[in-house]
Amino acid sequence: MGRRVLLAAIPVTLIAFFVAVMLSAGILKRPTGTADDVEAWLSQVEERVIAERWDDALEGAERLASAWRKVAGRIQFSAERLDMLDFRTAIARATGSIKVRDGAGVVVELAEARALWARIGGRY
Repeated sequence: MGRRVLLAAIPVTLIAFFVAVMLSAGILKRPTGTADDVEAWLSQVEERVIAERWDDALEGAERLASAWRKVAGRIQFSAERLDMLDFRTAIARATGSIKVRDGAGVVVELAEARALWARIGGRY
């Protein structure tokens, strides 16, 4: 009887663990400090672009990319891969637009990044 319970408990426990991991992106994307606060960096980059402080905006975009790399490592098993790739692409495009001082392009890319950020770990 004990062996039968153990044989049933192992798969159930593993499935429960995998489901918990797959649903954890909403929790794991929360910042643990200022270095991985993606939402704050999105806002800061946008503010710097609107104020036309291009050098500060470029530095902010680099910090945004760094914050994203930290968060991506935590949520890689629980978020949609395509959303993660699209978010990274939006950051890269925003950085390129900052380099050529295209404010409208940066704002558009950051808006897309915000939408992707909301979708990652959310239930849609």
